[in-house]
Amino acid sequence: MKVSASEAAKRTGKSVPTITRAIKSGKISAERTDSGSYLIDPSELFRVFPAVTLPNDQTPPVLGHETAFVTSNENRLLQEKVSSLEGLLAEVRAERNEWRDQAKRLAMTLPVPKGIEQEKSEQRNGFWKRIFG
Repeated sequence: MKVSASEAAKRTGKSVPTITRAIKSGKISAERTDSGSYLIDPSELFRVFPAVTLPNDQTPPVLGHETAFVTSNENRLLQEKVSSLEGLLAEVRAERNEWRDQAKRLAMTLPVPKGIEQEKSEQRNGFWKRIFG
């Protein structure tokens, strides 16, 4: 008897998105019903995910979400950390831009090396002028 994705999640202790992701990636073969749900053969399911068994036929806990639960205090602390890092990033970018501008200004004031001037004059003279002097 085939089982639905939610029943498969209960029997393996995985979440429904994990089961459907395994179906879509081809790890588990399943039939698609007219309503769009999946029917999975238990042997296919347990080939990929081991069955969860608990004493006294208790239902194993099923993950409701893929992400861990974050408390409001943790959320606030993380938001503070993100905002402080964004501020630091803005400072570093501003400093980088100042250094870049300074390097450009200094590069414009440097004299042109003599080797480069000589090459430019040779290019202006042309091919035959360089060969025959």
